[in-house]
Amino acid sequence: MALPPSRKWLLPFHRAILSNLIPGSDDPEQRDRLVVLAPGLGMRRVIATLLRAYYSKQNLVLLVNASSRDVTGIENDLGTLGLPHDAVKNLHHDTASKQRADAYMGGGIISVTSRILIVDMLSKRIPINLITGIVVLHAEREAFLTQDGFLKAFTCNAEQLSSSSMTLQTVMAQLRLRNVDIWPRFHQSIDRDLGQHRADVVELHQPSTSAVRSIQSAIVECLDATLAEVRRSKLAEEVDDFSVESAMHRAFDVAVRRQLDPVWHRLAPSTKQLVADLGTLRTLLHYLLSYDAVSFYTYLETVLAANSNEAGRPRQSAWLMTDASNVIFSEARRRLWRETNEGPVELVLEEPPKWKLLLEVLDEIEQEVYHAPAPVLIMTETERTATQLRAFLSSADDDPEHPGRPVMAATFAEYLQWKQSMRAHHTNQSVPVSEEVMSEALQRKAARSSAQKRRRIRGGMAMPVHTHADRTEQVPELPSDIPRAAPWDVKAEEVDDTLEDYFGLVDLGNVVVIHTYGGDENDSLLQELRPRHVIMYDPNPQFVRQVEVYRAIQQVHVQVYFMMYIDSVEEQMYLAQLRREKDAFERLIKQKGNMAIPLTADGQPEEDADQRMLRRLSSRVAGGSSLTSAQLRLPPTVVVDMREFRSSLPSLLHAAGMQVVPCTLQVGDYVIASDMCVERKSLTDLVQSLNSGRLYTQCEAMSIHYQHPILLIEFDQERAFTLEALGGDAKHPKAATATELDVQSKLVLLTLSFPRLRLIWSSSPYATAEIFADLKQNHDEPDATTAAAVGMDDDALGESTLNLTPVDMLRAMPGVTAKNYVYLLNAVENVQDLCATPLERLEQLIGREPGRKLHAFLHATAT
Repeated sequence: MALPPSRKWLLPFHRAILSNLIPGSDDPEQRDRLVVLAPGLGMRRVIATLLRAYYSKQNLVLLVNASSRDVTGIENDLGTLGLPHDAVKNLHHDTASKQRADAYMGGGIISVTSRILIVDMLSKRIPINLITGIVVLHAEREAFLTQDGFLKAFTCNAEQLSSSSMTLQTVMAQLRLRNVDIWPRFHQSIDRDLGQHRADVVELHQPSTSAVRSIQSAIVECLDATLAEVRRSKLAEEVDDFSVESAMHRAFDVAVRRQLDPVWHRLAPSTKQLVADLGTLRTLLHYLLSYDAVSFYTYLETVLAANSNEAGRPRQSAWLMTDASNVIFSEARRRLWRETNEGPVELVLEEPPKWKLLLEVLDEIEQEVYHAPAPVLIMTETERTATQLRAFLSSADDDPEHPGRPVMAATFAEYLQWKQSMRAHHTNQSVPVSEEVMSEALQRKAARSSAQKRRRIRGGMAMPVHTHADRTEQVPELPSDIPRAAPWDVKAEEVDDTLEDYFGLVDLGNVVVIHTYGGDENDSLLQELRPRHVIMYDPNPQFVRQVEVYRAIQQVHVQVYFMMYIDSVEEQMYLAQLRREKDAFERLIKQKGNMAIPLTADGQPEEDADQRMLRRLSSRVAGGSSLTSAQLRLPPTVVVDMREFRSSLPSLLHAAGMQVVPCTLQVGDYVIASDMCVERKSLTDLVQSLNSGRLYTQCEAMSIHYQHPILLIEFDQERAFTLEALGGDAKHPKAATATELDVQSKLVLLTLSFPRLRLIWSSSPYATAEIFADLKQNHDEPDATTAAAVGMDDDALGESTLNLTPVDMLRAMPGVTAKNYVYLLNAVENVQDLCATPLERLEQLIGREPGRKLHAFLHATAT
């Protein structure tokens, strides 16, 4: 299939990627492959061109794992390639099954979630034979797929894909792929295409202020000390591989937690607090350079409030008691005001150094574009920064000597207003409050009660509060000559990122657009805005490449101003991100060279589901001689509740050769035999269901309707657990808490209440699939219609409120079966009434022979 015409759309390396994805023949060995591309190099452009090549009403192409933003971006790109903007049919969870079936029959490109795809495939709503192929986005995630048609998988997450030596091979096995194309930024073809039209980049290294440098050094010192304390735990030896440099990565605290997961339940509370402190300190490093001085000091006050004493139990973090912590708070306060010998404090309100640098860059650009107007694009990391820059640029002319003073003053005025409202809040409390100074405890209490409301209003900016005597300062008043306008009160001529609202009214040649980084959406922004000058206020490697691709395709001159604080955490994080990506691609290339390519996706010789089941039975059931040939030809069946398709277990059951039948079940999650039902719980769900009493009701319903009720508890094989916590640094187990004892006692009571209930512990969904295969041995296959009807008439029969002990007694009597005992429940009130029922009545209720057996048993027992 030939590529569609794409003038000013694709670079040569894009066409090279597509030539591998759209081969000349339909050989499955060549058509199916995984593409790993570095971020910012036009992944969505490649995917849209691929979909355009296969677009036809006669073709059915499924787009899997695409988010709503992905679908919108792909539709826009397809529109650029000449297709209607609704070329992609997006099926949501609320789309009716009939509408989904009609959409599949209509062909075209259909975006569907993996859960809906599973249900529709197993429900036979998708004509499998009509599927032309499947395009998978974010291939590092697990997907449930069919072998019919082609399969093209894409990912830009090389770091996650190379996290372990088996990840790449595992993903390819799950997707049933044998080919992988790896395209890093240093690929020869990519470097050649982008190197011919490199953007002119002006690197602007802005020095930080002395206060910021002091705070940064103090935070790093606290990080080093906290990390050393974590290493002292005998159970946390794995964190020796981490350093302060790695702590600057945004996912550092997550990586540490992942390393400690196997022993997390045994760590002492103090060690767990230290791990949480690592995340707090890393956040402080990030906020130090991205927040203004007032907002950063406010966040510090929030940290103090969160670590205040509560109900007499100290919860304070250890780093707050260090000398470095005093440096952090004192220097952060000096950025706002400083004391003078005359008495009153002097207001400082230190402005971010990048603000003045931004004005200088804009003045330089203004001189260049005087004769050739063109829009200027300023890119920021967060919307918070973008909003503040809009306010800064709109009020910079009000005070040429200190252009950032109006914005800083407005932010500080808001801080003071909150301080006054907090004092007013305390005066309305019933607790006696000093007329001169509030106690520290009441201040902390007010901060906790007000913080939640404040977060909803200001997006996480919490209330400042002083909690330490040495950190309590007199908050200065705002000078009367400083304006108190809110920082978001901007001028009317300011233009936001919604260009359509101003089309035809604003000359884009004289517009400064401030926008946040938006991943693949940045490509569309560059195409629509066509800027000649780009200011990267915050560093972002992906956007640098997107500008390179944009310039190479459009062959236009683009001047890029790259702003960065020199010798700062910002610079180190940027360089570390580039280094991690490069190392990840090198690992992937090495894995590809050493990877064992399986004959099939599961690594086994080609065989169908029946053969796999025959092989499994023959090795477990004495060669399978006890089963008939008709039984051997039937695939093993599992009826699965629709809500369970959020998990990966139904996919694994299908991959194991079982016939998975989706159904809405009233009782249980899985029905694996006509008399066997399974309720699956994770550890978190187990505790919640026990506390709410819901698990008791579920087990009761299973015991009523099934001879073999099973409670399956799944835990993570990579993360150890126990219902009794152990102290990480103690030699002896810590006494179990009331909650832990409550969980254990409820489990015991559950098994005592339902003697037929069996508890099975599984280490992973893979182990669960094997367990189900074992449990199904020598049992008949379930019927989906019957399983769906179970429990539907509980209210009519009153069984939901039955005492199970007499019911179990009844079902154990001769002549009573799983089918006829319901008639007895409707006819008699209790066991005494049953014993008094005459033979003729019993024969009418459950039949002649069963009635005789039951009557003989009851009267023989009575005598």
